[in-house]
Amino acid sequence: MSHLFDITYLITTYGYLGIFIIVFLESGIFFALPGDSLLFTAGLFASAFGLNITFLIVLIFVATFLGGLVGYEIGRYLTLLERYKFFRKILKPEYIKKAHEFFDRHGLFAIVFSRFVPIVRTFMPIAAGVAKMEYKTFLKYSVLGSILWSAGMTLVGFFLGQIFPGIKDYISWITVLIILVSAIPIVFDIVQSRRKPKHL
Repeated sequence: MSHLFDITYLITTYGYLGIFIIVFLESGIFFALPGDSLLFTAGLFASAFGLNITFLIVLIFVATFLGGLVGYEIGRYLTLLERYKFFRKILKPEYIKKAHEFFDRHGLFAIVFSRFVPIVRTFMPIAAGVAKMEYKTFLKYSVLGSILWSAGMTLVGFFLGQIFPGIKDYISWITVLIILVSAIPIVFDIVQSRRKPKHL
């Protein structure tokens, strides 16, 4: 299980297939997996060890997009379970209402920008499915977000590997740094929500 977070091991052992599976699962199904750091490191490996950067970006885009679609369908399926008493306790009407309000408040570009925030990018497609967002609309913004994230994070790693060849020796430290930076939006949102006055 610990190997799931050893990015160097994942890439060198499982190659393209390992990258695809991890990204697919993290994009709409299971959040406790490396995302940003995996893409960045994959870009570094493409630079240092000759992985095909074009194929890598396309592979990551497909995995990201498909993972988001599965997450959306999971959200849609959850709403169908409302007829059962057990699931009505879990999927309360106010939760669905909050999902609608979220997209009304943040706009559809929330789907795009959520790609760059760990955990949020896993649950955003599910929330879109629960909110019953129009399928074509979800597809459009999901494609845009998937392209920006897959190309952006991977190319950053690739070009840094080109400019600083020795950077691959510090992958562990870089991974920790990426995780910390990626967590900033989550921390900021938590702090902001706590500062809001509570209505009596």
